[in-house]
Amino acid sequence: MLAAIPSEASASRLREGRARVRGPRSSRSLARGEILFQTGDKRGKLYRVESGALCHYLRWEDGRREIVEFAFPGDIIGFGHLQSHVSTAQAMVETTISLVSEKEFDGLLKTDGQLAARFAAAGDREFEYLREVTMKTGEGKPVERVASFLSALSHMSEVEGRDPTLVADEITSGEVAEHLDLTLDVLVAALRELERRGMVAAAGNGRLRISDLPALEKIGAA
Repeated sequence: MLAAIPSEASASRLREGRARVRGPRSSRSLARGEILFQTGDKRGKLYRVESGALCHYLRWEDGRREIVEFAFPGDIIGFGHLQSHVSTAQAMVETTISLVSEKEFDGLLKTDGQLAARFAAAGDREFEYLREVTMKTGEGKPVERVASFLSALSHMSEVEGRDPTLVADEITSGEVAEHLDLTLDVLVAALRELERRGMVAAAGNGRLRISDLPALEKIGAA
């Protein structure tokens, strides 16, 4: 069972959170310890904590739990850039949540700096999680690892309203190779193999065009 909420910090957050909650909402109650969403669940809903508290954490393959944040009344949770959750939200005490529409969320992103920062951090967290999973499942498979990496970039670009077929940054860089735990030569060789298979193509100025995303995703999941 997760630890209780730190009293002094939570009291302050609870007061602030209640001030941000506006108007009646369709609500749902969670028992203590109940899971709101977990890794692998399809993303589709956004939630506002109305009362109680949620522990938002990552669960790694080795069993570790890495706490991302605690969500208190007024906080919105469940957002991200990928189609499925990479984290888990669990009720720490009896908790009530309500649904938040995408329209309302988009409006809040423009006016709530803290929420915008959390939304940006969610993208970084998802990318790091995918990188970690790719490293574990793609050991000794550089082509598969690079394919998974490109697929993740494509999905994030689509969510952010950018061209999902275009990798705008320099892909054959030492930074990308280091991020994937590959040598630059191995990274280049993997990209050439994907190009040979017709899945990617050079787009000039160091950019890359994804030609066959379904095939790329299939290889990345192998």
